[in-house]
Amino acid sequence: MSMDTPPPLSWQFNLGRIPVLVEPTFWLMTLMLGFAIKNPALVVCWIAVCFVSIMVHELGHALMAMALGSRGVSIRLYAFGGLCYHEVLSRWRSVAVSFAGPLAGFILAGLVYLATPVLPLHSSMGYATYKFLLYVNIYWGLMNLLPVPPLDGGNMAVGVFGPTRYRMALGLGVVASAAVVAWAVISDDTYLAVLFGLLGVGCIQKLATAKDLKPFKPVKVAEVEPDALARAWQALRSGQETEAARLGHLALSAAKPGEESNAARDLLAWVALTEGNARAAVSHLEKVQPPEAARPYSLAMAYEAAGLHERALPHALAALEKERTEAMASLAVRLLVTASRLDEAERIAREFSWKAPAKRDTLLADVAVARGDFGAAAALHASAFEAAGSAEDAYQAARDHARAGQGALASEWLKRALEAGYDDFEELGQDPTLAEARSVPEIAERLARGTKGVA
Repeated sequence: MSMDTPPPLSWQFNLGRIPVLVEPTFWLMTLMLGFAIKNPALVVCWIAVCFVSIMVHELGHALMAMALGSRGVSIRLYAFGGLCYHEVLSRWRSVAVSFAGPLAGFILAGLVYLATPVLPLHSSMGYATYKFLLYVNIYWGLMNLLPVPPLDGGNMAVGVFGPTRYRMALGLGVVASAAVVAWAVISDDTYLAVLFGLLGVGCIQKLATAKDLKPFKPVKVAEVEPDALARAWQALRSGQETEAARLGHLALSAAKPGEESNAARDLLAWVALTEGNARAAVSHLEKVQPPEAARPYSLAMAYEAAGLHERALPHALAALEKERTEAMASLAVRLLVTASRLDEAERIAREFSWKAPAKRDTLLADVAVARGDFGAAAALHASAFEAAGSAEDAYQAARDHARAGQGALASEWLKRALEAGYDDFEELGQDPTLAEARSVPEIAERLARGTKGVA
């Protein structure tokens, strides 16, 4: 996933100071859970109820965590429900945070029940909404309180038993999940049987390696997770964002104020960027103390991803002054072009010592496009393509020729892009710049074959 852009079709917004990211897999899974509903309008109602209810649940976690002193709280909704990211808290505070989610759902269900006299239950839509709200917030809430990690009830059990009886909490999770599976089989509830079967297997796997901590000994995070921050960076580079976030929060909870906590916040900001949650990344970095201690490159990337280009630019230039890497130079040029400071962008692109001339030509082409000099941009993209063979450069050369009114050259370069492996047929099919080039029989046939292959 790109560091610069959120996941495709994701939705980002803020609830007060809490950044929220809703992944497209959340909508897909919710739709699948409501698959048995035949009425399309009721399916939409079901999805809306699930969104509101799970959001209320995660807000319960988030608000309790903030009330108990956690910073950098954020919410993510994805295929398997929701996650609330927060700093690691003490044992009993963690129990309170875990219980706050189901409690928020129960409160919502109670308010809905109390409002029964004024609800439009005479209509099919009103009655369905009422039943869905009670079902999701009460039934799912009760299931979530079962003592099976990583459900909220399981997390509460781990906290109640404490670190000296961790294996006992996992054993309880195995027994509870087995009981639910047995009940689900009798009730012919396949989904519930599979879900708790998987949860039970997870508890068994953890039991195989888990150890109870010795009693009466203060436990430091560093003893449980040695080198948490270094391991978090390794996990992030390996594409394991969830593990990186867990280790990053552990490192932050054990860090001393200042350099150590700032390093942990920087890591968590990059985790958030990787997950497409730019607002959470900005939130982490703006908590660095003192503010000038935040890494300029991290700030620039976070602000750019959040669409705050004016705030990103000075940090990008500062990062380039401190460390002249290609990534920082590219970011600086990109932001200068966005700010219409084209002479500065061109100077950096020309003066920087690029390992490959193709990168320089691509950035200079962006400057030329911003100036409206599409002929120069086409030549630069063509030069970059000849040097590196990137299909994207050939595609951009075709667009430049098209905008310069050179239809024949646009078609020729579009053919070269397709021959070089350009396969974003959805983008190509919707690009108004290349409408004329797409009508060329050879290209139209190739596009039709490619679109059919993708479908």
